[in-house]
Amino acid sequence: MEKVICKKCGKEYAYEFWGTVYPGGKDKEYVDCPYCGETAFTRMTSQNVSSYKLDAKGNPVR
Repeated sequence: MEKVICKKCGKEYAYEFWGTVYPGGKDKEYVDCPYCGETAFTRMTSQNVSSYKLDAKGNPVR
């Protein structure tokens, strides 16, 4: 799990890519801020992506 700071709202959040990696069949996956919806970046992958708000201690809230 990685953490990133949103360029639009300035809040820190976490994201992770999960699932099996398959050759070919890749789609563009968007890493979006769970607070404001701003797209941080995209990645071509066969995996899925999830982003999470962080609690006061910096742990992901699932």
